[in-house]
Amino acid sequence: MNRKVEHMENQYIEKENRKKKRHEMKKRVVKRRVTLFAGILLAIILILSIVVITQIKSNADDAKERKAKEEKFQKQQDEEIALKEQLNNLNNKDYIEKIARDDYYLSNDGEVIFKLPKDKK
Repeated sequence: MNRKVEHMENQYIEKENRKKKRHEMKKRVVKRRVTLFAGILLAIILILSIVVITQIKSNADDAKERKAKEEKFQKQQDEEIALKEQLNNLNNKDYIEKIARDDYYLSNDGEVIFKLPKDKK
């Protein structure tokens, strides 16, 4: 059953063979193009994913930094309020007189200051 197969060489067969070759070439070209575009698309998706991830991390870091700065700002505002209050007190003559009498035992002419022991109750 060993038969030798011979190909016929006529115009129709040559034409069909050329069509098949062209078709195969087109398939290869299309396959290469699809592979190329898929690779480019994959690269773009990868790059965009990396950008999104770095932006998310950056936003989280910025949020932490902002929270810390807001806390620092709040402390400075509280300190400013306390300093303004102290400045107002230091501009008040009665307050200065009270501090001078209580802390430094200063007196007016003719006054005698007595310090009584504090109760330890």
